Amino acid sequence: MSFIQKQLLFIVIFSFISLVFSLLPTDQKRSIDILLIRYNLQPISNDNYCGLPDFFQCDISNSTINKINLIGDSSNKVIFPNQTIDKFIDLKEISIKNSIISNLFFEEYFYNLKKIDLDNCSILKFPLFFQDVTTLYMNDIEFLGDIYLSSFRKLHFFKLTYSSGEKMSNYQFLTSDENNGTFIFEEFVLTVNNIVYYPVYTYSKLTLILGKYFDQESFNQIRNTTIFELKIVDVGYFNKQITIPFFTEPISRIKSVYLQALQFNTLDNEFMNFNGTVVSGLVINNCSGILNSMNDLKIFIGPIKYLTINYSNLKKIPFFYKDLYSINLSNNQISGVLPDLKEPETIDQVVDLDMSNNFINGTIPPNYCFHDFILTNNNMVGDIPMCIVCNLNDSFTRKRIDGNNFKNYISGSTNGFPPCSGVSFTSNPIYSSGSGILLIYGKNFGWQPKNSSQQTIDSTPDLKITVNVPNKVLNAFGYSNAIWEQLVITNFTSNLHFKIPNINTTLKIDILPPTVNFVLVNPYANLGYQFYILGYGTSTFGYYSNVTFDNYECIIISLATGSIKCVVYQPQMPEKTYKITIFNNQTKLTGTSLYKLERLYPFIISVNPSTEKGGLISLYGSFGPNVTFVSVIIGDQTCQNVTFDSSLIQCTIGPGTGVHSVYIKVNDVNWIGNNLFTFLVKDPGCPGDNKQCNGNGDCISGICFCYKGFGGIKCSNVLETQVDVKKNDTLTEMIKNGYSFGFSIKDIREIDFTGKVVRQHNFTKWELSSDSTIQKWTYINKYKNSIISYTIENIIGKTKNYSFAGETITLQPGSLKLSANISNWEYLGSLNTLQLQIESSVKAQEKNECEQKSDIQSTNNGASLNYITIQKDKNVFSGRFIDKVVSDGRPTFSRVSISELTQDSITVSLSLPYCKECLIDPDFSVMINPDSTSYNSCNGDQKSRLKWIIPVSVVVGLLGLFGIFALVFFLARDRIYISKKGGIILLKRTKKIVKINE
Repeated sequence: MSFIQKQLLFIVIFSFISLVFSLLPTDQKRSIDILLIRYNLQPISNDNYCGLPDFFQCDISNSTINKINLIGDSSNKVIFPNQTIDKFIDLKEISIKNSIISNLFFEEYFYNLKKIDLDNCSILKFPLFFQDVTTLYMNDIEFLGDIYLSSFRKLHFFKLTYSSGEKMSNYQFLTSDENNGTFIFEEFVLTVNNIVYYPVYTYSKLTLILGKYFDQESFNQIRNTTIFELKIVDVGYFNKQITIPFFTEPISRIKSVYLQALQFNTLDNEFMNFNGTVVSGLVINNCSGILNSMNDLKIFIGPIKYLTINYSNLKKIPFFYKDLYSINLSNNQISGVLPDLKEPETIDQVVDLDMSNNFINGTIPPNYCFHDFILTNNNMVGDIPMCIVCNLNDSFTRKRIDGNNFKNYISGSTNGFPPCSGVSFTSNPIYSSGSGILLIYGKNFGWQPKNSSQQTIDSTPDLKITVNVPNKVLNAFGYSNAIWEQLVITNFTSNLHFKIPNINTTLKIDILPPTVNFVLVNPYANLGYQFYILGYGTSTFGYYSNVTFDNYECIIISLATGSIKCVVYQPQMPEKTYKITIFNNQTKLTGTSLYKLERLYPFIISVNPSTEKGGLISLYGSFGPNVTFVSVIIGDQTCQNVTFDSSLIQCTIGPGTGVHSVYIKVNDVNWIGNNLFTFLVKDPGCPGDNKQCNGNGDCISGICFCYKGFGGIKCSNVLETQVDVKKNDTLTEMIKNGYSFGFSIKDIREIDFTGKVVRQHNFTKWELSSDSTIQKWTYINKYKNSIISYTIENIIGKTKNYSFAGETITLQPGSLKLSANISNWEYLGSLNTLQLQIESSVKAQEKNECEQKSDIQSTNNGASLNYITIQKDKNVFSGRFIDKVVSDGRPTFSRVSISELTQDSITVSLSLPYCKECLIDPDFSVMINPDSTSYNSCNGDQKSRLKWIIPVSVVVGLLGLFGIFALVFFLARDRIYISKKGGIILLKRTKKIVKINE
């Protein structure tokens, strides 16, 4: 024999000896000897300490004790010896019966002990702590004193029960000040004399057995306790009428309630109130006092969906039964016919109804075929429905109806049943490639067996068919690529055998083309768009699919059953409604779906800038759901201290001046906003000839707010009110002194980030809305899916105040207010913005040889256009612009500039940031300039020739909704117009204006 063979033989022999003879430690052997003597058991022979598995169970290697089971004399309890349990360091479970146990026992056992079972034992005091034990069962335990709930902190399962009330003492459950942490218990069964609320405890299952000395006033302590399943039982120890106060008011922390053998003592008009609770299930078993004098159930049902009331002398079916998913009213005294049940459309509408062992009469309604019911032992008559007839070969179906007096079925029969009319399908089921579920509609399918693994329907190919809605809907779960190949061979038919009625039939299957249910899109860096498409029949694992968005190919990067992830490598996909076309290479079918693509994050809609000294700035917009990194550059400055969420970025910037573009990077996607940011100028000066506003107004933030009677850029003009207004489908005109000032929205342009016009829509004609009046009229123009409109309101009667971009504007009677709105513009690119072109022009009403050429001028603050003036002879039209817009509800900077200039007109361009709704807000009025010397001398003798000024004050609002706010003129000389940030006042002159040369 070789050396290796000798070693192997030694190991085998040693292992055999180890299994036969105990290798327990000496101290465990000594403790076993003590316990054998104490519990009057036979002593160990041949050192075989693992030979008594009923009392001492060793581990597989016989090297330690895992479990101990000791039973003493019930008439003379055994004293469990101290200083023995601590020797069993690997002990997992111990069961002790008919013994006296010292409190030292609970301090000596080792931490590996997880389960203690004590039956008919005596303890001096209830232990204060059970170290590391998770399961504790105590039956007929005798002890002195009370029980502290803090003792149970380590337990998951605990039972304290008694075989009779006489074995109980008047112990109380008490709380302590130890409220650290929270504890969730799996199942507690407590025989109680009182109930106490302990805020750190939550119970998955809590059973309260009312003890001999129970104090029912403590019921209120349950109200605030979190319990998923609460069971309250009187097994006869208490045996008194009770009132449960917490059931007369809503409770909020208990999810299901089980009440057994309780004698309720409530007034006729008192109810168990489950309104405002989270209780979904209620079981009442063998309880009295739950009916009023009219035999109506005294319960406010609330959210309860599962109701069981047994052995409680119920006389009527509760009126609220239609709100329940499950109703068990068996073993009562209910008479009358069966309640109506609605035909279910889906499985979650199927009702479980048990009305067995009552006094129900009448017939079974046809709709009961679609529900799970038990009607055993009633007084029902008539014919059973065909759905039952076709399944009488099933013993469980017969048990549903046995114990009645039906015409076509004798109770207890096992054969000789009426013939079944057959199983049929109402339509071909639609097979969705890759979905794994096929819904089959028809009748007489039967019920799904309670054993869900039991198959009552065979199919070839095997579709693993089960009953969904009884006798109405089947589920087929047998999808696989292999099954698909078999269906292709059988031309998408399957042979079905219904075992219970023993009926064969053929099922024809239709194939669903790709159908999209949901589309999610994310930026794919700056390369394009990543789409995640969910649907039915769209894709199958192991087969390829083709996807396009209009003419854009979506390159598939991953594919699973019913889901596709693909990328369109197009950095600037236009906002529009796309036709998604999907070709499934397994089914060879094509499906289409419409999808509206809107601008994808990141983008900015509004900027709250700092002053020229620098400081905090805020960028509002959309930055994505899972932002992890953001950087911001303003002009050539990198923003510091950046904070962000999905709709707001904030950071700090150094000093600067002027207008700058904004560059942001969110995660791995870059975005540019041209000319979005301008440093705020603190206390800028106002224009004036000798002093600011010529002494005729106040200078506020660089704008002249003129005093009563004055207007214009420098408050140098005197206001006039008598102006005629004309309107047509392209233009609104203000006419005075032989000249007409016209104003119109000329066109709207979409601009890419390089400044190139990529699309332009000219407003050649406006449509007057049907609700227009003399006082207020609205023009509408539609372009693709965008709607552009503006409204002119004639202010009549009294002064009106309006708010725009944080400013208050006051309009006097005789003013015209114009508001324009542009919504739902579909951008061609994710970096594109809009420009609105507003044209102002002047012309003579009649030919005039002495007519002077127009003099057009403008001024700006270095960042944006402030004012324009158009002078014709002595008539001057003046306008002021505020560089603000309202973009999707937030004010932000808008750059105003001159885009076109002719002899008699000027076109102003308003740059708008990206928005879904954009607002702008101008107003118009007429003024006289008494200081002008530029007049036509050939008519110098006509004293009635005066100079007129028509100022145009345009307020450009936030990104998004464009609203041209006010067109102002005055029809009466005693009218006053005040624009708080428009700087225009109209007032009747107090002295006559004489010839210019005077």
